Amino acid sequence: MWDGQPLGQYVAMDTETTLIVEHLVPNLAMVSISDGEQHYLLKPEQLQELMLQLSTGDHHLIFHNVAFDFAVIDRYLSGIAAAGSRNWLWTMVDEYRVHDTMLLAALVTLAQSDKDFTPPLDVAAKYWCGIELVKDEYRLRFAETIGQSWADIDHGFLKYAAADAIATFKLFAKLTKEADILCQRFDLSQEFGRLTEAIQVRAAITLASIYRTGMHVDLDRAAELRQRVDDELKRVIETMEGIDSELWHRYSKTGERKTTLKTGLPQQNTTKLMEHLRRIAAEHRLNIPRTATGKLSRSANEYWNQYRDLDPLIEAYCFYSEQTKLRTFFEGLQQPHIRPKYRTLVRTGRTSCSGPNIQQLPRTSPIREAVTARPGHLLFIIDYNSLELRTLATVCHHQIGFSKLREVLVEGIDPHSYTAAMFAGVTLEAFNELPNKKQLRQHAKVFNFGIPAGFGAGALVDHAKFSYGVELIQADAERFIDLLTREVYPELGLYLAEDTSAIIAKTLHADVVQVRATWSEPYHPGMIRKVLNGNPTKTDGTPYKQFAIDRIWSQLRSLCRNPELTPHIDQRNTAVDSPLRKLMHSSVSTITGRLRGGVPFTVAKNTPFQGLAADGCKMAMWNLMKAGFRIVAFIHDEFIVELNRDTNIDLAANDIQRICSESMQPFVPGIPVPCEYALTERWYKGAEAVYDTSGRLQVWKPS
Repeated sequence: MWDGQPLGQYVAMDTETTLIVEHLVPNLAMVSISDGEQHYLLKPEQLQELMLQLSTGDHHLIFHNVAFDFAVIDRYLSGIAAAGSRNWLWTMVDEYRVHDTMLLAALVTLAQSDKDFTPPLDVAAKYWCGIELVKDEYRLRFAETIGQSWADIDHGFLKYAAADAIATFKLFAKLTKEADILCQRFDLSQEFGRLTEAIQVRAAITLASIYRTGMHVDLDRAAELRQRVDDELKRVIETMEGIDSELWHRYSKTGERKTTLKTGLPQQNTTKLMEHLRRIAAEHRLNIPRTATGKLSRSANEYWNQYRDLDPLIEAYCFYSEQTKLRTFFEGLQQPHIRPKYRTLVRTGRTSCSGPNIQQLPRTSPIREAVTARPGHLLFIIDYNSLELRTLATVCHHQIGFSKLREVLVEGIDPHSYTAAMFAGVTLEAFNELPNKKQLRQHAKVFNFGIPAGFGAGALVDHAKFSYGVELIQADAERFIDLLTREVYPELGLYLAEDTSAIIAKTLHADVVQVRATWSEPYHPGMIRKVLNGNPTKTDGTPYKQFAIDRIWSQLRSLCRNPELTPHIDQRNTAVDSPLRKLMHSSVSTITGRLRGGVPFTVAKNTPFQGLAADGCKMAMWNLMKAGFRIVAFIHDEFIVELNRDTNIDLAANDIQRICSESMQPFVPGIPVPCEYALTERWYKGAEAVYDTSGRLQVWKPS
């Protein structure tokens, strides 16, 4: 039993509670703590005294799944009107003195192997420390201990609670050692904690709060929109059946389509579908990508969408995929309140969402309109203007020493208009007078966003049509790529340069001079990558000559000094899990200090600026919640805040905008970060800020 004994600098803490019921924060039953040398149990009423001790000096708190424990502790301290001790907890988070071994395990794994691994305590303790934690029936019965004398309760409760805090401390010691090695090896910033742990802790706490808050749903509007989707599905199913009736599985006796019990939709005959897709690919010389398991991809979103106009079947199949995805979303709109559940960290540094996934809704879908403010409230929707271009400019300036894009942004010039003017060969002033400036600006967006993402000319042609409705030919794409990376923003040419030979040499433990002498760029690296991926074909689908493939393997064998790779080269192992597939992969980090281990070229170029933007958004999210704003949803770089109609809306709008902009400044120093916002009754995607004649913000409504 803890009785006020002084504790070490780092203290692991675990809370035991009543059973979790849906989104509600459970009641606190018991607290266990460990500083590595001392291990104590506390009754809830001792928590305030403990927080007083830990708030002084330089104490750090360690949790596993901080989002849960923070909410439990905060609720308990609020319930006993312990405002001071509650503030201490928030202050410790602000001062980067609260840690989470679950998030730290995810960050270390990401840095070592780029794997997505966010383990519960028992899994993490066994994996990293060899500790076996038995999750028995005690974990579900702690409500029995509330108000009871601990002398009379089953001591199994006490042992169970103590074990979690001890394991959390040992896990923290192991993970921080691993993280420190990585930070030193890659010279990573620790301004935001090890591997950005401090940012992720804030995000986890805030996202859990957003989940508990939830969003209000207009069930009548949701039903109306779902019926519209069902009608579209019925139409497209009949269209596909008209193309080939065997695209759906049927009962042999009746000939009726078989349906899936869960969705009620017909069962798709994927074998027959792939026959059609292969036929279309052959007719148009398309090189179909393969899945992680080596099968040909039939993904509508990732591949086939860009070829919708090639064949009626592709158009119908892609439309069917879109509508089934929308229909799945409607399954989560059956209650007047929805609570999307967020994951704090995925490999990109962003968050993810499920139940329903509001972060992946099609831009043009009206589904958002089913989400509405509670009675007596309004939705304030705010997002950042061209945020990833601002983080890209910061990354280029940091890595290269200069950035024209940064200069443009600092001057307050719209980067898309600037690019479009340069493409048109006119001054910015002359561009703004052109009658087709809107179309030209859209054209510039294709390159401003696509080139930093690592898209080549062919991919940009597809990206332009699919994402922006812009028609491009290959020759124009190549010309504009050259213009953008040499004249408009010359830093991009340097940023996107890849020393493939150096990456290969490092992986093979070979001499880089020998690698360069053996393989010349840009032809050979692309060929090597395809051979090692088990897809030795040219862009047009023509297979490489066998002698050329044999020569690649022979050259790999002669260069390799890495004993772990030699047997795979000898066996010509191109399986999905073969380490040879990562021959040209490299580690990449964000300015904030998060690392991804062993990623391909496009990921290596995307991660620094996309991850930096994600970190800034997470910081803004925490600051908005800390300021008392009710956030009901988060979508990458967009926040939806619910405001009371009786609130001073203009004052609240100014505060929210200020917090969002100021929160991003540490991540893009010196670059202005404007935001766009609107006040609405529903979640309208196209909403804009509108004002009355006195300049007061008004509710936007669709025309």
